[in-house]
Amino acid sequence: MAVFACWVFGALFFATLPAGSGERFLVANALYIGAAVFVMFSLGHAITGAGGRQRLLWCLLGGGVVANFLGDLGWSGLQGGQLGTQGASYQHAAYLVSYLLLVAAMLLLVGLATRRITLVTGLDALCIMLSAGVLTWYFFLGSAVSATGAAGSWEVLSVLSWVLFDAALLFLCLVVLSAPGKPPFTGALTLGFLAFAVADGLYLASRATGSYENAGWPDMIWVLGLACLGLAALDASPVAPEVRARIEPWRVFLFWFGPLSPAVHLAVVLLWGATHPPLPSYAAAGGAIVFLYLALRVALVSSASRRLSEEQEELARRLEGGRVLSELHDTVKQGVHGVSLTLRSALDAARRGEHDEAAQMVSNALRASRETEFQVSRPYDELKTSIHGEGSLRPREYLRHRLVKFEEYFGIKTHEDLQAPLDGLSPMETAAVYRFLVEAFWNVAKHSGAGNMRLESRLVGDLLLVRVRDDGRGFDTTNPPPGLGLDYMRQRAKEVGADFDAISAPGRGTTVQLRFQGRG
Repeated sequence: MAVFACWVFGALFFATLPAGSGERFLVANALYIGAAVFVMFSLGHAITGAGGRQRLLWCLLGGGVVANFLGDLGWSGLQGGQLGTQGASYQHAAYLVSYLLLVAAMLLLVGLATRRITLVTGLDALCIMLSAGVLTWYFFLGSAVSATGAAGSWEVLSVLSWVLFDAALLFLCLVVLSAPGKPPFTGALTLGFLAFAVADGLYLASRATGSYENAGWPDMIWVLGLACLGLAALDASPVAPEVRARIEPWRVFLFWFGPLSPAVHLAVVLLWGATHPPLPSYAAAGGAIVFLYLALRVALVSSASRRLSEEQEELARRLEGGRVLSELHDTVKQGVHGVSLTLRSALDAARRGEHDEAAQMVSNALRASRETEFQVSRPYDELKTSIHGEGSLRPREYLRHRLVKFEEYFGIKTHEDLQAPLDGLSPMETAAVYRFLVEAFWNVAKHSGAGNMRLESRLVGDLLLVRVRDDGRGFDTTNPPPGLGLDYMRQRAKEVGADFDAISAPGRGTTVQLRFQGRG
């Protein structure tokens, strides 16, 4: 806030001074020097505090600012004539290097804050520069410089490129600002490049109309942009993308119908050219290039989306695999320990001559070993589906296989009635269904006392139901007994956006189900 307060105070004092006066020149230079010192100190702090690719980011930004300062050393000498009358100079080259470094820095930031869209974003920025250049030349710059006979000169194209680079930088900032994993300094960075765009736009307009004055408002706004860059550097922090989140569709919509959209730029030019012929050849060529790129962009976005989906599915499999391995370890450890203790007690009873009690203990150990076998085979099968997708078994076949095993282990009659296919579920949703069913099966085996268990799926409108029913003793849902895992099943459903229901009453069996919306 102190930085902005200093600029506002300086700008108000600047506005009270006569245009073209020496006092204005001194005030503008004082603010410029102060902003330059501040931004260089802030960038140095960011560079020393960062590492890896993020240090490279701040080095590129710092290099761009330094190159701009080198160009500013001879700034006043460039303003002596009308736009288009100056030849090539080292200042123009320094500004070009400055903008190239800034664009490289922003592309690196896009790569840090997002996933798989850096190439498309860079091509979008080039497309914006092309369409904005056609729009600016067609409506403003072309007619302004044609009278001087300087159209196409080095200086005109150089000054125009500043505005186009500003548009590209602002677009890249907006991409990072729209990313779910945007760093906290993005806002200040966006304000800085917006100030540069406004300052360069005002400078270009005043030079084209011959109304530019040395140390004018473009210079003051440029100082504000430097201050914003310094604030962004002071707020430097690690940048990491969020793997599962993407730029929201409404933000994409606003861009393609907003002031930076190449489609909007070319639509304005073509509509105006259709009503005010003839259309210049450069405008038609620019439109053709943009339309061809938009066709290419569809393929690039489709490829990037497919690769992102594959990465997310792979991440889901790895997370599920890690969870299953942890559960497998706990299950084996607890099961083997319990069987070992029971057999040791049976051996002790047999030594004491208590054969009936020993036989009962052996029977308990046998039952516990079969339960452990079921518990071990359950996460093992899930681990295979987590790592290899669904493997050779589709959901229906996999669940039938589990029902057969369940009946063999526990002697409870199983019935499969999967009327709605489950193949349309995502990998994470399929894993959640498997975990839900395993917990439901275990409840039937351990707590229900049921003779029959039914696995069903139904599609009711746009609602997909997956449920397990038994004819056991049931329970009071208002006061369920502990150990049923209802909270666990509800949490698994919540993780994938599904709803969980438990329907039961004492003596009337139990039904548990998952509800997936929008499956019609």
